[in-house]
Amino acid sequence: MAISMENPQDPGNAPLVEKPRVSEEELKKHDSYYPMKRKPSRTFIYFRNRANTSNVSISVLIVILTVLLFHRIFSLYMSHRRWINAPITYMERPCRSPHYDTVQEENVGKICITTLTDSKSSSSFQRFMRWRNFDGILELTWQNKMDYARKHGYNLYDGSELIDTSRPPAWSKILAVADLMNKDECDWVMWADADTVFMNSGQKIENFLPADTSKHLLVGSDNGGGYNSGVFLLRNTEWSRQFLSDWWDMRSFVRPPGMALSGDNNAMKALLRDMPDFQEHVLSPARCTFNSFAKFLTFSQQMTVMTNLNEQPWYNSEDYYHKGDFLAHTPGYDNKVDCLRLLLQEAR
Repeated sequence: MAISMENPQDPGNAPLVEKPRVSEEELKKHDSYYPMKRKPSRTFIYFRNRANTSNVSISVLIVILTVLLFHRIFSLYMSHRRWINAPITYMERPCRSPHYDTVQEENVGKICITTLTDSKSSSSFQRFMRWRNFDGILELTWQNKMDYARKHGYNLYDGSELIDTSRPPAWSKILAVADLMNKDECDWVMWADADTVFMNSGQKIENFLPADTSKHLLVGSDNGGGYNSGVFLLRNTEWSRQFLSDWWDMRSFVRPPGMALSGDNNAMKALLRDMPDFQEHVLSPARCTFNSFAKFLTFSQQMTVMTNLNEQPWYNSEDYYHKGDFLAHTPGYDNKVDCLRLLLQEAR
């Protein structure tokens, strides 16, 4: 009897069985259920191995310094743009008289004007972080303000020493006005931002003060709605002191250092918007009465607008400075020194 020496477990002797083919769709379906684990990149492994509290702190510091550097470079670029006066600076247009009865000069009392600048601020960080450069602005416009005050017997004050460095400098206008009211020296206090110029010194503040003693605040409109806090007048009353206190207490509107807007103007808008006795105590004459916004153009813009000047929104507008207006204000411009020099050349 012959004995077979073949090993049935030998794979070489197993019958060949053809494996079923797997379609590409099934492979994709399989991969979606069982994704392959990819090895992390060398960069990820490097940072993961080196990550610790010290390295993370250094990385965060580098990011912050980079952002601050970009902030300063961009703000310097914006502050060096070149402007020229818009054509309306040399053109006259009528400005409506106040819609209320004005006071007689002999019944006005003492009128005070105050302003301030952060160029004297002891906070180097605050001055470094600001978006617009205000250095030299008050020095540039102070003589103009002083000449106007002397001409009409008003008192002019520099409130720069009152700046609260815990907030953007613009908020300290509230402190400057309140300081004069608490001294009981002034019957009316006019606040004028440092970037304002008295253009027509022949006009008196008495020309637009109300005869009605229940009116305590005079404020002009702002672009985009609401009111502008760059120039306003307050009668020295308990109502006015409470208004300033309420305005200062609106801390939720305070913006961090370095923002283009400090928040004081939005706070005042909100306060006046929600004021129940607004009609009883607040007046808002045409903006050209005491807070005309100056308009400046680049050289290229000047060439463009001259072809359709009468179609420009600021042409013949009571909101923008035209020749003969009382005061010109330069909100929103970064290169304020050059803008103010242009206005001072036209001031009379």
